[in-house]
Amino acid sequence: MLFLMRNPGRSLPLTLVLALAVLTIASVVALLNSIDRTILKIYDYNRYFAAITPRGSNKLKQELVERIERAPYYAASYETVVCFMNAETIVGKMPFVIFGLEQGQMESLAARCRLVLREGRYPLPGEAGVVLSEPLMRNKNLKLGDVVLSPLIPDQYAPVPVRVVGVLQGDTWLAIGSLEFIRDNFFPPTRNLLIFATEPRYQPRLDAWIRETLKGAQARVWTYAELQEETHRAFRNLYFITGIVVTVVAVMLATMTGLLANIYFQQRLVEFGLLQAIGFTRRGLLMRVSMETITVVALGWVLGVLCAMGVLLWAKVRIMEPRGLYIEPFDPIAYQYTLPVPIMVLAFALFTIGWRLRTFDPVAIVERRIV
Repeated sequence: MLFLMRNPGRSLPLTLVLALAVLTIASVVALLNSIDRTILKIYDYNRYFAAITPRGSNKLKQELVERIERAPYYAASYETVVCFMNAETIVGKMPFVIFGLEQGQMESLAARCRLVLREGRYPLPGEAGVVLSEPLMRNKNLKLGDVVLSPLIPDQYAPVPVRVVGVLQGDTWLAIGSLEFIRDNFFPPTRNLLIFATEPRYQPRLDAWIRETLKGAQARVWTYAELQEETHRAFRNLYFITGIVVTVVAVMLATMTGLLANIYFQQRLVEFGLLQAIGFTRRGLLMRVSMETITVVALGWVLGVLCAMGVLLWAKVRIMEPRGLYIEPFDPIAYQYTLPVPIMVLAFALFTIGWRLRTFDPVAIVERRIV
């Protein structure tokens, strides 16, 4: 540690370059993962029920309904007609379902999704109103009484203005409207089913049974497990490209840092020549350089990780959460992507210095210095 402490001008540049690289890679990967997390969180309501949409007609065939009612863990089903609003994400607007329900079913659905009415009320039958959960309200920057759907909003159209009449407290994203209003004002009024298990913990089993049983039937089944599969599949290529970028960055940094390490080694030739002349072996010198390099690389990686956590935590509190978006400052995947950088930097630096030590002649170095 003596050389590093007495010569911070030579060790700090390597440390800072490595820290900035780790900060950049971790931040980019965490932001990419936030897209995945935001999508899964937006449609998190699908954890608590399965949704079934008819195909080829506006209503499920009775035989399919009877088959579903005989399913294991089946508890109840609600008929719903839906319309759509938009949710804001990092990659742009995404459609979000407004479930049209009879008034007596609204509170039950909210309770199933672990939500309670905090302010306002549920929409009356036929009323142009919706009740929204708090995360959705933050995402759209809405307050009680604001217009959600309107004839003047092309991508959130309704024949008359639809206002927020209630706010649901909780973490689940959910929007509920009047079944009668949506059925009479949106085409086609497809009659979907929401299927509930006896308990939320049994919902995945019921979902799997329904998906398998209705495979090939005139029905489209929407479950949370399927949402996860489709989301991960959609971003698979993006993560593959990210891996390539990280590899290229790691190679470039390894080359640059290795060259810097060799320059610093060249400046210390006399020191190493004297050390070998007084009895240090080449292996001992390599171990000495290795410990110095490992210390610098480890310090740079740790500093970069701490900076990344701080920046991402700030972004979560000040940028993402006020907009109803999600990012995980302590995402282990983001920091796993940074590991190739210090490993390749260390390997390249030690390989090049070790190669030079193979032909190192301390006598020539000392004689040249004396002369």
